[in-house]
Amino acid sequence: MECRTMISRILQRRIFCILIIVFLVTGCAGAPQAGQPGGPAPAIIEVWHSLLGAQADALQAQVQAISKAHPEVIVKLRYIPEQNFAAFSYQAEAGGEGPEIFIARREIIRQLYEQGTLGKTAYMDQGSFPAALAGFHFGETEYALPWLTDVPLLYFRTDTATAPSTIAELFSSRGRVAIPAPDTATLSAWWNGQGGKLLNSGNPSLDDPGNLAFLQQLMAWQSSHTLRIDPQALTAFAGGQAPYAIAGASQAALLNQQNVPWGCVPLTDLTGGLGKQLLGLTFGIANSAIISDELSQPIQIVEKALLTPDVEGELVKAGSLLPANMAYYQRPEAQKGVFPQAYLALSKAWALEGNAPEWKLFPIQDAAWSSALAGNASPQDALTNAQTQAINVLTKGSS
Repeated sequence: MECRTMISRILQRRIFCILIIVFLVTGCAGAPQAGQPGGPAPAIIEVWHSLLGAQADALQAQVQAISKAHPEVIVKLRYIPEQNFAAFSYQAEAGGEGPEIFIARREIIRQLYEQGTLGKTAYMDQGSFPAALAGFHFGETEYALPWLTDVPLLYFRTDTATAPSTIAELFSSRGRVAIPAPDTATLSAWWNGQGGKLLNSGNPSLDDPGNLAFLQQLMAWQSSHTLRIDPQALTAFAGGQAPYAIAGASQAALLNQQNVPWGCVPLTDLTGGLGKQLLGLTFGIANSAIISDELSQPIQIVEKALLTPDVEGELVKAGSLLPANMAYYQRPEAQKGVFPQAYLALSKAWALEGNAPEWKLFPIQDAAWSSALAGNASPQDALTNAQTQAINVLTKGSS
């Protein structure tokens, strides 16, 4: 009996030793992972951004979650004011410094591209709306990834108004329409849906008859008091001074907070689908031009994580802008409220590439519209002057 017990103990010890050896061999065979004990140090990815308030707080929370889920990377945020963003970024890269990733609105990213501060995106985005993707393409190369965006919608008060089916019906007898500004970004779907255009065979055409007819129509609506131009258009709508208003889809959250009864439709619905709507405020994620090859994979990890519907959804809760990722709009929480109409508007938005000449002409047209509506020039004179400016701008840009 004692002999059997001794043999059993010897066998147990041998099995234990074998298990120890197997464990040690297995452990040594696997290469230490970055961010884990014994492995390489995690990659540090610096992100410069221009977000403020609740958006900045939401971004901070999300990058902490990303670093926790991916110990191989550490994400460091740095706020840069918009007015200094492009200049500061250029100066930093000129000195061989700067971040790996930029997060900024579309206009800032365009400035970064023009001064050579950006490199081709490390992560390839396949999930964003076509118009958002096009806005960050320069020379057929993607220089930024669409992240958050907005699109104008026509809001109507469900207690005093109904959704119109055409522009003529809207302005005939349905009451006042409040808009924040008479600019192309707000009215592009109606303007180009009725024949407006900026270029004809590649040449400026701001004084085109279609543009003149649309500006004259704006002035007629203003004179009949059916068009209210008010920087606080949404406030007028919420207060009942206007049964209709044009505002960004993201502004629906403010209406909900004030318990305003509202509905909305895409602006293109009133043109029979002929118009193309420009996107509103849009933020993108871009790569620095001086990133090293060894950081390409860590950068892709961070960018892929930032572009997930979960992360974009958390930024939506911060109260500003909507996801540019189409997948978000398939989620249960996006099947109600403003999201179904916003999805339709975003799907049909104007896919205009980031270096398209129209971007240089929009401000000139906006100034012409404002001048005529303020009574400072006749519609024809305002557009004739705009045409001269447009020729000078595009000629200078091509020289």
